[in-house]
Amino acid sequence: MNTQKTPADQEPAYRPLALGVAIAAGVLAVLLRIVPHPTNFSSVGACSLFGGARVKAWYAYLLPLGVMVVSDLCLWVLSGFDFNYSLGHPSRVFVYASFMIYVWVGRWLSDKSSIGAVCLAGTLGGLQFFFVTNFCEWLFQPMYYDLIQDQFRYSRDLGGLATCFGAALPFYQGETAFSAHPFAVLGDFRLTIVWTILGDIVFTTGYLALHAKLLQRAASPEKIPVQTTNA
Repeated sequence: MNTQKTPADQEPAYRPLALGVAIAAGVLAVLLRIVPHPTNFSSVGACSLFGGARVKAWYAYLLPLGVMVVSDLCLWVLSGFDFNYSLGHPSRVFVYASFMIYVWVGRWLSDKSSIGAVCLAGTLGGLQFFFVTNFCEWLFQPMYYDLIQDQFRYSRDLGGLATCFGAALPFYQGETAFSAHPFAVLGDFRLTIVWTILGDIVFTTGYLALHAKLLQRAASPEKIPVQTTNA
């Protein structure tokens, strides 16, 4: 009788490993959002990519939502209840939605782990976040004009949209499209897009490597001591 487990039989036993790494990545992402760090070199996007790649269930989408809600609440308190970090700010809708897209991009990595694939996914994730959040910032500005400084109000035409994207380049903040981090941050603001993509790639690579290592250990056969008898 063949008692050897097939990969399909073993897979359910490995799912907790992916979930454990994803939760650890989420905790790290929260911490990196609330402490000083190189501009936008955080791991929320990478956490979302890893969840999409290795957490098969629908709750992969809950991971970045939980990270953003918890870290936004922390930032809201630490910034003196700045409404820009309030969960009630209109921008939270499209900022959070963009991290759902990150998870969807991560699904493409479900059967891939090469550096090239991770670099491509990280780049796509960072770019979609930039375009989605800044386009929505321009599109929905009329809903909260009173909350926006005059210099950041853009006209309702293509020129205004172009100006919005142009203004976002030197001040690009991946977690928020409207204000700077409340703490002192490291690095040049003009390099924030680079930091965003680099952070996504570095952290995603690390999470995938850690998960692969844990899988390797879990799959290795247990060493059973051999009993010897005296002749």
